[in-house]
Parts: sequence; structure tokens; C-alpha cells
Amino acid sequence: MAANKRAKKDPSSARKRNSPRKGAESKSAARKPILTKLRFLLVLGVVALIASYYFGSFALRAQIERAAIQAIHALRSPEWLPRPITSLLNKAYDTIPGSEGLVVDGGELGYEETPLIAGLPRSDSPVRVLRNKSYINLFNEKDRQTTCTAFKLSGRDRQDAPIPDDFFEDPRIKQLRARDLSLGYWQPQTIAPAQALAAEFGAVGANEAGLVTNLAPMSAAFSSGLWQRLMYEITVTYPQRFGETWIYLGPVMRTQSSKLDSGLPIPDGFFAIVFDLTATGGLRAIAFLLPQYATDTRLHNYITSIAQIETLTGLRFLPEVDYHAQEVLVEAISPQLW
Repeated sequence: MAANKRAKKDPSSARKRNSPRKGAESKSAARKPILTKLRFLLVLGVVALIASYYFGSFALRAQIERAAIQAIHALRSPEWLPRPITSLLNKAYDTIPGSEGLVVDGGELGYEETPLIAGLPRSDSPVRVLRNKSYINLFNEKDRQTTCTAFKLSGRDRQDAPIPDDFFEDPRIKQLRARDLSLGYWQPQTIAPAQALAAEFGAVGANEAGLVTNLAPMSAAFSSGLWQRLMYEITVTYPQRFGETWIYLGPVMRTQSSKLDSGLPIPDGFFAIVFDLTATGGLRAIAFLLPQYATDTRLHNYITSIAQIETLTGLRFLPEVDYHAQEVLVEAISPQLW
């Protein structure tokens, strides 16, 4: 009898156990029309946006482009974002008309195999031009440090050349040694990065990067942090995306800059300027100013104008560009990273 009772109870208990599943199925079925409507509205919105872009006014098209640029830039800004995802976002960013930023007529530029673009920068202070195969160095013999290094990178395949562990004396500047740039946590670091020069010019670039005339005292936190991130962006990512790029790097000194025991001044920060010629021959630029004591790791917060760098360094860039185009480009500040 007990067995029969249990048998009689089993169907009812099974129905009770099945009832919640039926409820979940009914809820799922109820959600399907909602999801279908949302998908339809999403597709309809995308179609409407595309139609507005292609058939709308010029002003509306420009507004959509600006919104797309800002949205993609916000997505690719976090530094923790994996590089493959960043690369995809960069490709999407570069396909948007207007993403090139401010472009001026540079004239007949970029047709010579030279690390300089639009002529040799002019300096308020006497400098000695040290010409290497992989870069040009505007060297201040009084301060015994460079004021600017200039090199050109392409988008071609990178070379695999070993980077020497030691630095080399430069026979052109005999009064400078690597140890002259050391004191406590200040250590000599390359300005024109060895990895970039080695990848572009092979062993020649790797060895020339190690010349003491290409060194500056940097803190370990700065050189392995913010500076390294910027160097990767402008010497690896930019050439891959844009092909030929011209890069100028150098220290920023102030009148009261601290000095090492050797008497060499410690840079308060470093500047970087990247020049690019667009497919139509236009010239554009983006400039950065990084303090040695910077704590913010977001690179776009250090974008500045070339004019600001000129004021701090006494250098004058783009001497061969038309004055009016030069003035516009030098004063401009890029609203975001390329």
C-alpha cells in the first residue's frame, strides 16, 4: 500500500516540478517578440543613420563623422585595452573622413630620403649638427646634450637587429661620457629609441642609438612608463598605420633646471613631434610634452602645440613651409590621439 501511495504521488510531484519550467518557457516566449522588436529598431536606426550620412546635408555628415570619431576615440583610450582590439579600432578610426585632423598644404615635401621634413630646425642657441645614417642630432655643446633628434620611419617590415648593452663614445664630442649622465635614480637613456632605429636601419641604427650624444638622464619610472608607452605609439603604431612618419624628439630644460654632479642639466621633461604626409600631399602634425614627474598615464592628456615646444626649447620647426600654413599648423593642438 505504501508503495502504491508513493506511486500515486509521483505524477503530481512531477507536475509540480515541471510547472516552474513551463513558467520560464512562457517568460522566454514572451521576451522573444520584445527582442525581435529591439533588433528591428536597431537595424532601422543603423539604416536611418547610413541614409542620413549619404543623403543628408554636408553639415549633418560632418556632425556624424565627429560623433563617430569621438566614440571610437573613447573606446580605444583605456591603456588596459588589448592591442588587437586597439588595432581594430584604429582601422575603423582611420577610415572616417576627417579623422586626419588639421592638414595644411606642405608644398613639395617628403620626396628626399632625409630624417628632416621641411628643412633643418632653427635654434636660438648654437647647436652642432651631428649627421648619422639613421638620425640627425642637433647637439648643444655647451649643455653637452642634444636639443633635438630627428629620424624617419616607414611602414615596411621591421628588421631584427640585436641592441648592444653598452653605450658608445662619440668621437665628434670627446668631452662627454655615459657616466656623466648618472646620479642616483637618474640614469642615461636613449632619446631616439634603439628599438625603433634597429627595426628600421638594422645594426647601424642599433649602434648609432647607443652613442652618448643620444642620451639624456631619465628616471627609471619615467623611461619605463610614460615615455616607453609614447615611443611605442609613435614609432611602432603610427608607421604601421600611416607609412612614412617623421619624428622629432628632445629634452626640455628650464633656466633653473637641476644639475648632475657632472654639471649636465636634468631635463624637466621631453617633447615629441610626429609629422605625416597624407595621401593627397597634405602635412599634419601631433605634438606631446611629457614632464619627468608626470603621474597621469593617459597620453592624450599630454598633447600640446608645436608653438609651446618652440617656446620652451628655442627651436623653430618647418622653416621651408609657407609662413601662413606653418603658423596654422604650429599653433594647432590635436583634439585627440591619431
